[in-house]
Amino acid sequence: MSALNHCKKVWTNFLSAGGFDMQALAGLKLVSASKGKILCELQVEKQHLNRLGGCHGGLLSTIVDIGGSLAVAAEDMHGTGVSTDLNISFVSGAKLGDKLSIDSRCDKIGGTLAYTTVEIKVDDKIVALGRHTKYVRLAHKANAEAKHAQASE
Repeated sequence: MSALNHCKKVWTNFLSAGGFDMQALAGLKLVSASKGKILCELQVEKQHLNRLGGCHGGLLSTIVDIGGSLAVAAEDMHGTGVSTDLNISFVSGAKLGDKLSIDSRCDKIGGTLAYTTVEIKVDDKIVALGRHTKYVRLAHKANAEAKHAQASE
């Protein structure tokens, strides 16, 4: 299965849980993926704005969270672990109608932790830069079990 198709399957599982990801990022489009990297897009809509009419920092933080998770998925992981640390620098703003380009990569995946970087842009303008660290030990176990189940089919 291609990295993009695998990530789409993982993203569909995230959305099927309902919750916050579905509410905030239902319009997220997965554009391309390769080993440890994924490019996504999201159109800024009214529900993504803060009270001043700019893209809400909470949305951008959520994008860093999900971008990091999908970068881990692009390492051929079925489970993506849990967050241990997330930080974000807000560099400039985005407004209603802007198309956010979300470039995420898994910088390193070890037996316990995965380190990811997420860059959010509008055109060539950086909107936010984020780093996301994830605990993946249990995700590795789930990944091995899922691959074993696929091999048995």
